[in-house]
Amino acid sequence: MSRGKLRAIKKKVEATRSLMKITRAMEMVARAKVRKLEREFRKFKEYMEELERIKSKMDFKEIEHPLLKGYGKEVVLVISSDMGLCGAFNTEIHKAAEERTKELADFHGYIVIGSRGVSHFRRDKLLKGYEKLYDMPDIRISSEIASHIMSMVTDENVGKVDVVYGKFMNALIQRPRVETLVPIEISGGDENVEFEPDVGKMIDSFLYFYLSSKILSYMFETKVSEYYARQNAMKNATDNANEMIRTLTLEYNKARQASITQEIIEIVNGAEALKEIEEAG
Repeated sequence: MSRGKLRAIKKKVEATRSLMKITRAMEMVARAKVRKLEREFRKFKEYMEELERIKSKMDFKEIEHPLLKGYGKEVVLVISSDMGLCGAFNTEIHKAAEERTKELADFHGYIVIGSRGVSHFRRDKLLKGYEKLYDMPDIRISSEIASHIMSMVTDENVGKVDVVYGKFMNALIQRPRVETLVPIEISGGDENVEFEPDVGKMIDSFLYFYLSSKILSYMFETKVSEYYARQNAMKNATDNANEMIRTLTLEYNKARQASITQEIIEIVNGAEALKEIEEAG
């Protein structure tokens, strides 16, 4: 093998080592961020459980409200990520959203959170896109999105909103999940619980607050899933780079040994040729 070929293999090894440093660093960053995010998410889940408990005790049966009716145009809220390098995480969410729209009779369009989703749905009935809004989910952001949804419900005859987000299963598995956001699910309430002011007077404020909190919950879970997906993708990339370095190093050593052996053979053959010339002379 030529020295040029050996140099090419050596350059590949060096380039792969540089890439492996980057993927390992990104894996460590994702691991650090997801730990902080999970602490905040655990606190928020306790709050969300209490909010669901309060809602379950409220009697909505006699109340007419656009967020409770459930008929009209249908919208899909897609929650993706702003960054890539997280495997098939975003692709699977986009696919699940597109599959969902095929089942809707009066699909109006998409509301999308995340640059990756906005880029994907930009030419496909994108009603509103939110890009690079947050690293840590924030109630101010979810409230803005809830306000937009409520205006669509009241002004554009939207009666149903489905949300597609990244469901966190465990550290290794994250799956797209489709749930109904609007109409808001209601129960019969608890006759033994009285509210002051009564439910009819605070219905607008409560449903807006509940919708904002529910969107924030989906944003939290998607962000946790995104970081775990990126951590896993970068770990796999690091492992693959390490394996490639091992393979290239083995190939380099074999090629170098073959080159040395060839040079020895040529030296021996040259020496033998000189010896024959001297003996002939």
